[in-house]
Amino acid sequence: MRKVKEVLPKALNNDELLRAGRAQAAMRRWPEVVGQMLAERSHPDRYERGTVWVAVQGSAWAQELRMIKDKILSRLGDVSGEPGLFRDVRFGVRPLPERPAPASAAPADSDQGDVRSMSIREIAERRLARWKDEGRD
Repeated sequence: MRKVKEVLPKALNNDELLRAGRAQAAMRRWPEVVGQMLAERSHPDRYERGTVWVAVQGSAWAQELRMIKDKILSRLGDVSGEPGLFRDVRFGVRPLPERPAPASAAPADSDQGDVRSMSIREIAERRLARWKDEGRD
């Protein structure tokens, strides 16, 4: 078994390892990067040489995230404080990790309703119906 004092100096001189650590810190702020609704349907799995691999709940949500890929990369750069750290984001439909239930659920916004459990189609249908009711069609 190797001692920490032998391994640590080598690790601290490994640029890719340091970048991965900074990337992990930024990825923990995923809801801040993509917004709460998209964060509930996606989760960054790993960082590898400038690429973030993101698990997404379904193909429609993956497409939604692909459409704002440039904005996500920009926000990841802002959050990390290192604009060149993130060069690409890849989205794949995979099971999301279990999330702990919130300690106290906030009341649903009366205008939005509880969209957390809705599909993208249900959200779109609700918004279209609301627009028609408001005479915006």
